[in-house]
Amino acid sequence: MENHFRPSATDPGFDVVTENRFYSDKDGSEWEETAFSLNGTRWGSKRPPFPLLQPEKVLSLPLDLRLTKDYRYQLEGVEKVDDHECYAVRFEPLTGSHSLYRGMVWIDTKSFVKVKVQAVQTHLGIPVVSNEEIQHFTPEATVEDRPLYLLSGFTSRQIMLIAGRNMLVERMVRFSDFEVNAPSFSEKRAISRAGGNIMYRDTDEGLRYYLKRGDKRVIEDHPTMSAKALAVGVIVDPSFDYPLPIIGVNYLNFNFLNKDTQLALLFGGILALANVQRPKALGDKVDVNLDLFAIAVPVNDEVFDSHGEVRSERLRDHTFSAGLNIGYQLTSFQKLIGNYQLRFDGYSRDSQTTPDFATPASTFTNGFGLGYEYRRSGYSLIGNVFYYRRGFWRSWGLGEGFSPDQASYKKFSMSLSKDFFIQPFHKIHVNAAYYGGSRLDRFSMYQFGLFDENRIHGVPSNGVRFSDLAMFRGSYSFNLFDQYRLDVFVDQALGRDRLLDDKWRSVSGLGVGFNLRFLYGTLLRGEIGKSFLPDLYRGSGSVVGQVMILKPL
Repeated sequence: MENHFRPSATDPGFDVVTENRFYSDKDGSEWEETAFSLNGTRWGSKRPPFPLLQPEKVLSLPLDLRLTKDYRYQLEGVEKVDDHECYAVRFEPLTGSHSLYRGMVWIDTKSFVKVKVQAVQTHLGIPVVSNEEIQHFTPEATVEDRPLYLLSGFTSRQIMLIAGRNMLVERMVRFSDFEVNAPSFSEKRAISRAGGNIMYRDTDEGLRYYLKRGDKRVIEDHPTMSAKALAVGVIVDPSFDYPLPIIGVNYLNFNFLNKDTQLALLFGGILALANVQRPKALGDKVDVNLDLFAIAVPVNDEVFDSHGEVRSERLRDHTFSAGLNIGYQLTSFQKLIGNYQLRFDGYSRDSQTTPDFATPASTFTNGFGLGYEYRRSGYSLIGNVFYYRRGFWRSWGLGEGFSPDQASYKKFSMSLSKDFFIQPFHKIHVNAAYYGGSRLDRFSMYQFGLFDENRIHGVPSNGVRFSDLAMFRGSYSFNLFDQYRLDVFVDQALGRDRLLDDKWRSVSGLGVGFNLRFLYGTLLRGEIGKSFLPDLYRGSGSVVGQVMILKPL
C-alpha cells in the first residue's frame, strides 16, 4: 500500500509505504502490517503513529444483490479493457441522503465477471472531500475449473480538507501471492493475531486498528484523530541577520474540542503558523477556516542595483497576517474559495539607512480574493485573484518610487501541478505557474519566502522581487538502501520588474533535500538550495537552507 501526499507545491511531500498480510472471509477482512516505510526509511514496530483518515463506509455497493434499489444502471456500450470485450455499465445513486458510489463498471461479455470499476464516492464525511477509485480484477485462482476473478489492485485519489486547504492524497494498493481456500488460513491468521505487529480490521463503521489486549485482539472503538511532533531545527536565509532557530511543536487535531473542528499548529519559538477549520459550516459544501502567521524577528527589506545592495535604502519589516477563508465545494473535484486577508507591516530604519530616506508608514493591508481549484487524476489546477487596499500610505523613500495609486493593487496567479510515480519511492513532480498584478511597488511585488507558494530554492526571502513571474519547477525523489530519501530540485523562472524596465530576467535554483530516520525515533529532514540570480541582485545571497528534526509524540 502506497500513500503519497504533498502539503504544498514547494514541499517535497510524504511517501508512506506498507507491506501487509491480508486475510478475508465471510466474516470480514483484516490485515497485519509487516513493514512500514516513511519517506524511504524503513521503520520497525515503533513507527510514527498516523491518524486513520478515510471516506465514510459504504455498505451498499453498486453490484450487491439487494431487495432495495440504491442505484440506477445504464448500458453505455461495449468497450475493450486489456484483452476483454466488456459491457460498459454506468451506475448512479438514486438518493443523496447517504454515502454511495457513481461511476462505471466494465463486465466481460462472455464470462460476465467484473474486470474494472471506476467510481466516485458521494456524500462524504469530514475531512474527506472526494474519493475516486479505479479497481482492477484479474483471474487469481481456479475453482471447479473456472477462473476466479479477484481484486488485484486499485488506485485511490482522495482530496482531504486539512489546515483549510484541499490536499490530494494518492493511494496505490497491489495484491499478490493469493491463497484461496487454503487449509492453513485460520492457523496463519491466528499467528498474525498472536504476534506483535500492527493490525487493522474492516468494520461497518470503517477501518479500525485491531489492537492486542493480552492474548486477544480487540477493535479500537475510537480511531486516532490527532498527531503531534516535537520540531527542532534551524533556517538559514540571507534576508535575516542570523540563522533562525526553530524549537516548538507541530500539532494536528481533526476533532478539536470534540466538535468536528480541525486545528493545525506549528509553534517554533520565533514563528507561529495556525489554522482553525470548520468543515461543513453551512451544509455539506461550505467550509470556513481562519489562518494566522506571526514571526518575532524582522526581515531585512533590501534593494539592489547592478553594483549590489543599496545599503542607504535598506529597511526592516515586522510582519503579521491573518486570514478568513470560505470554501464552496462545487463538485467532487472543483472548489471556489473566498478570501479575506489582514496583514500588518511595521517598517523601521536600519542602522545604514540614510537620513533623507523616508520610512514608509507602518500599515494594515486588507485583501479580498477569489480562488478556484480543480483536482483530478493527480492534476492540481489552482487560480487566484486578489484586490488589496492599504490603510495608511504616504510618500516614502526619496520620492521617485512612490505613487498614491499604489495604495491599492491587484494580484493574480495560476498554477498546474502533477506527480508521476515510477516506483514506491521514485517520483517526479512538475509545476508550472504564472504570477502577475497591477500597481505593484517595492513592498507588494512577488518575493520568494520559505513559506511562499512561489518559492525558488536558494533565492532569499527578500530583496529579489518581480511584478510578473513565470516559472517551471521540477523535482525527482528516490530511495537509497531503504534508509534515505533524496530529493533533487530544479527551478527556472523569468521575472520582470516593471518599475525598472520591461526586460525579463532569468532566475534559476537548484536544491537537494534528504530524509532519514535519526536518533531516538526521530525523522531528520533537510534542504539546501543554490540560486543563480541576475547581476541586478548581486550580493543578495544565493544559498538558503533548513534542517528540521521531528519527534512523534
